[in-house]
Amino acid sequence: MSTVVLEGSLPQGSATPDPYLALPFQVPQGTTRVDVRYRYDAGHILDLGLFDATVRPFPSSTGFRGWSGSARAHVFVARDEATPGYLAGEIGAGTWHVVLGIAHLAEGTCRYRVEVTCDANPRREATALHFRPVSVPGPRWFRGDLHSHCHHSDARGSLADLLDAARARGLDFLAVTDHNTVSHHAPARAASSDELVIVPGEEITTYRGHANVWGVNGWVDFRIPRPDDVERLVQHVHQRGGLFAVNHPRHSPGCIGCDWEYPVPDAVDVFEAWNGPWSYRNWEALERYDALLRRGLKPTLVGGSDRHQPGWPDTDPQALWVGSPTTWFWLDELSETSLLQGLVHGRAFVSEGPEGPRVDLEIDGAVMGSTLETTRDRRLAVRATVEGGNGSVLRYVGAAGPVREVAIEGANFTDAFTWLADGPFLRTEVLAVGDEVALAEQFAALQALRKVPQGLRLDDVLERPRRRALSNPVYVQTPSESG
Repeated sequence: MSTVVLEGSLPQGSATPDPYLALPFQVPQGTTRVDVRYRYDAGHILDLGLFDATVRPFPSSTGFRGWSGSARAHVFVARDEATPGYLAGEIGAGTWHVVLGIAHLAEGTCRYRVEVTCDANPRREATALHFRPVSVPGPRWFRGDLHSHCHHSDARGSLADLLDAARARGLDFLAVTDHNTVSHHAPARAASSDELVIVPGEEITTYRGHANVWGVNGWVDFRIPRPDDVERLVQHVHQRGGLFAVNHPRHSPGCIGCDWEYPVPDAVDVFEAWNGPWSYRNWEALERYDALLRRGLKPTLVGGSDRHQPGWPDTDPQALWVGSPTTWFWLDELSETSLLQGLVHGRAFVSEGPEGPRVDLEIDGAVMGSTLETTRDRRLAVRATVEGGNGSVLRYVGAAGPVREVAIEGANFTDAFTWLADGPFLRTEVLAVGDEVALAEQFAALQALRKVPQGLRLDDVLERPRRRALSNPVYVQTPSESG
């Protein structure tokens, strides 16, 4: 057994464009386990990660052994087991690195101390995880949640707790997207079934923005050294067959990196316009989404609960549960592969929960997510359907803002009108009517649990209409625009 101590200090204002401090140490031949313990001065926040000798400069696809943010003071990796968030496997000799993420430096100097112990213990037999591809027949609407967390990052609840919560809400699919790690991928895939299809993902968590990645086999490097490197990251994800989504792009004081401060890449695939309760400033994310559409981008609009599962049963208000909101896809079948295709094609909508409301939109037969080729000044036949929205208002939104509003009457509602296309897209939203008392009660309940975002006031919430559902757009372009 050998132990090395890595000590240093970071004065306030020492943050560089690259916020990741790599501390090298040597792993001797024959090592079967590496333990890392760390501490730092109170008031500061330093995150913790571990990389082996095969890591390369950003964007690397090798060398990752784990990340835990600031959630754990002690982690380990061994050949046969590891701390959740970290990857078991062979412990190759060579230069490894403890990486400290400089999340927040308060006043004064931040002193840190890292102890790394390398040990050689007898190898135990690891439990093998087996999984098979799962496919549920369609075609139909499938409902699920694209953004959730368990104990493999910073949630208290286990993966089993999270899956129990998703099944209890009747979801068809769930993406598990723990922060900067893929240690949950193997057990999540092993738990996938016809009852609940699991899509492993990773939330790329930086200090200037968060992004979900799905469809990549293995870890995706989150160590963006400079703001303009986000474009390189998107390209890297695409080269590995994955999709890239901007997460919760809204004002989030007190939450490090939660607002999206980077330029939105032109190649972005997906945009999370609804994250958690609508009252959590999701109107800001929707406004940014519309701005992208006016630029001519076509990212698929999705929602995600961002649930950090606390355990099971879940005693929090329903507005915080997994599946609030719910994203729906029209698919010929439900599988991990078809869901990724659905994210590309965009025949999807978001509702406040698994019960709906359900909304669909067609323009001259073109469905959500598709592009309608048309001539200028052509009058187009628009048709929208809403299920479960009785008493709400259906609003159509184009590039210049609201186009039409109509009261929803009945459980199964259809509206049709002729639209003189005056912009590159049209989408719909279902607005709640007369729910101020319920909103105030929900806000008070969240306040009592200290789960209202910093600086958010009830007046901010009440002065804007609450969305109950959002559709993806139908895009419109003339031959000259497409050429």
